Amino acid sequence: MPHANARLTPFGRLLIIERIDLGWRQAQVAEAMGVSRALVSRCKKRYQEEGVAGLLDRSSRPGRSPCALPEDAVQEICRARRELKLGPHQLSVRLGRPRSTIYRVLCRAGLSRLADLDPLSGQTIRKQPPARYERAHPGELVHLDVKKLRRIPDGGGRRKDPGWYQTNTSFRIRGGLRGQDFIHVAVDDHSRLACAAPFPDERATSAVTFLDGAVQTYREHGIHVKCVITDNGACYRSRPFRARAEELGIHLHYTRPYRPQTNGKAEAFIKTLKREWAYSTIYSSNASRLDALPTFLDYYNQRRPHTSLGLLPPISRL
Repeated sequence: MPHANARLTPFGRLLIIERIDLGWRQAQVAEAMGVSRALVSRCKKRYQEEGVAGLLDRSSRPGRSPCALPEDAVQEICRARRELKLGPHQLSVRLGRPRSTIYRVLCRAGLSRLADLDPLSGQTIRKQPPARYERAHPGELVHLDVKKLRRIPDGGGRRKDPGWYQTNTSFRIRGGLRGQDFIHVAVDDHSRLACAAPFPDERATSAVTFLDGAVQTYREHGIHVKCVITDNGACYRSRPFRARAEELGIHLHYTRPYRPQTNGKAEAFIKTLKREWAYSTIYSSNASRLDALPTFLDYYNQRRPHTSLGLLPPISRL
């Protein structure tokens, strides 16, 4: 792609050649195209030597860079990074080179993040692409999760809460906290149709009540829930929850410990919920935030474009 101030493109250079073939003088072509005569002459020469391929854009990289870092110095920086696991600041002191130079070398070599290095060999780890999946039909799999949100005091913000006091640098707890709302969420794997409801806790009774409500909501949209995936929370492992799922004919599936990616669709919806509902505006009270939840869910399911659905809302897949 040509830069913003480029006078010519491959089509413009070909136009120069066509006008020269029509008998135009180089000075006339240069004046008409708004370029120098030297540029017209260069285009003509390249066309005579290479044909149409000579009119294509070329790299602006210089043929030689006398001030470039020598290859042995680059290898020294990479070797020190792998062996010592130090950052650019520490390597700058040890190697006697500017940290900006060391950082650029590490970026080009793919060594800028320690998480990408094998802890034993120091070699770059070739990460596998994430395994993405999607069930073929609505209701085949529904993701459940819970998000805790600190309740908002009347007036809005922690400064309005008598349970908090402010020092010069931070807020500190003084007692009498208002507690938390537990937002139980459900997301259909295929359609991304979501539902959520606030509860005072994340105990088994709340999880069972939410499961009944979620199943009823999906049933109203013509979706029969067959399987539910959750993390290993106590409320989902409880006997009442498993018994209720069995009564509803729902198979339960649990994620691997310390593997939240398995329940990624619920995690992604929670991030959207926080960004576009919970913290999207300044609420004057906790009740006003909870009252806005149904409106947001209606917007999310009916009108909000979803990137994984080709910018269509979840309701479009039903």
